[in-house]
Amino acid sequence: MFYVAKVIIFLFQFLVIVLSVFGQTPEYIDIRVDYVTPRIRSLAANENTTWNASICSNAQERYNGTTAVVNFNLPLNLDWNPSLGVVLATVSNSTSLAPVLCRNDNGSALGNSCTFTYQTAMGPNIYIAIQAVHGTKDGVFYSTGITFIESGSHLPPVQHAKLTPRQENEIHEMATRPGSQKAVDTQSLVPVPRLHPGIVQTGAAVYYTLSIYLSSSRFIIEIFIVGVGPGDAFSSYVCKAKPCASDNSNVIMSDVSDSSLNALTISYDQIRPTGTVYVLIVGFGGKEENQFNLGAIIKNSI
Repeated sequence: MFYVAKVIIFLFQFLVIVLSVFGQTPEYIDIRVDYVTPRIRSLAANENTTWNASICSNAQERYNGTTAVVNFNLPLNLDWNPSLGVVLATVSNSTSLAPVLCRNDNGSALGNSCTFTYQTAMGPNIYIAIQAVHGTKDGVFYSTGITFIESGSHLPPVQHAKLTPRQENEIHEMATRPGSQKAVDTQSLVPVPRLHPGIVQTGAAVYYTLSIYLSSSRFIIEIFIVGVGPGDAFSSYVCKAKPCASDNSNVIMSDVSDSSLNALTISYDQIRPTGTVYVLIVGFGGKEENQFNLGAIIKNSI
């Protein structure tokens, strides 16, 4: 019985190979990536800093025409009380902060987000210049990030810090102060792939694309496929280029455990210079459909 099961699995794998190589060109599903601060940060009153999201060329094409939502989180001031410290932010695709893509200042209030339509012509770098406004002796604690959503999608409501006329004047003075209109102390936002739910038929395959840009080769990417229910099982392959098939030279890592948990780890160097990785998932469960969650974690290898 064990031998028969192994033969069946082999035939499934062979079928996937044949379809990958000789069948129709498979459709690759894009895994969206958000860009976030690696942890909560703090700024002293009136101190400023800049964050940079570096978007690889493949992702630039996919995000063209989407709405970029730039979020600002104040974990110790959820109500955005100005007296407790808030942040003033300017978003641009240039270190000179011109042109301005969006700001969280509407003249009478500071908001926890701002939006703009991303265009490929804007280039790979988006800069978020942040300045602390007021704050306690411990400073203003914050995090920020960018997420891309399809144009026309529902946007979360913006929470505002209502400003007094005096505070409005202070913010205007801060925004127009010499030296404030340029990126300073630039740090990199970390790309975070979104968790992606999926379904694959037993004996069939699904394909995914993940595009990221990292500033250093010392990073590793951990990709995992986790079955949702009992009997969900998979084998998976990670490729550096198309076509992604289980038997060709594009494969750089595989997990053929035919289990409910697949884990694959690669170094960023293995997918340079494109920054794009392709994932092939084959269903091998004991039922017709196999449900899973596909995710990825980016870690510093040092």
